Amino acid sequence: MGSNLTWDNIYSSRIRKDSSHFDWFCSYKDLKALLLPLLHEMAHSRKHIGQPLHVLDLGCGTSDVGLGLFRDSQIPLLISCIDWSKPAVLAMKQHIQEPPVPKHQDSHLDYFEGDVTDLHDIPSGSISLVLDKGTSDALLRSGTERAQRLVQEALRVLHMGGKLVQLTDEDPDARLPFLEKAGAGPAVIFHDLGEKDGMSYYAYIVTRFSK
Repeated sequence: MGSNLTWDNIYSSRIRKDSSHFDWFCSYKDLKALLLPLLHEMAHSRKHIGQPLHVLDLGCGTSDVGLGLFRDSQIPLLISCIDWSKPAVLAMKQHIQEPPVPKHQDSHLDYFEGDVTDLHDIPSGSISLVLDKGTSDALLRSGTERAQRLVQEALRVLHMGGKLVQLTDEDPDARLPFLEKAGAGPAVIFHDLGEKDGMSYYAYIVTRFSK
């Protein structure tokens, strides 16, 4: 699951079957009650005056999370969705040629091909919220090194007070030590998202407080 070719084959197969959106778990409807209030809280805490919050979705695939946030957020969002699978990115770019009308006219959504463990094109301290929905889980199948780099890059691009949200089926006994070793520090908030299809899911929220 940590191979680029594997994901290209997965997404190419699904695109041939005319399936525009696919989520391994936790689609937008499962997460909007968590993410929309979190974004509003962040905007309020920064005395938001109309400048878009920059959201970065790492390993977006053909998920509908970025599209849902773009459509429903009442505050302006600049949403950048990145994946290393070219077929997935092309499919989503084609899908948003006729995007839904966002609730805020200044919101913007785009998709990019790239490596989530090397975000060299994104300036440090420029992102408000980083989403990692199962991407680190896939990287962990090949060992901890690349998954740790994902966390480190996410923390680098976050501005002070920005948040990394990891969505995973890994329980706190395993995920909290991983995040601490990756540089997230010991102060991580987590939420039990409940069960879906017999699996328990969690949201881990890391706030960047130091350089």
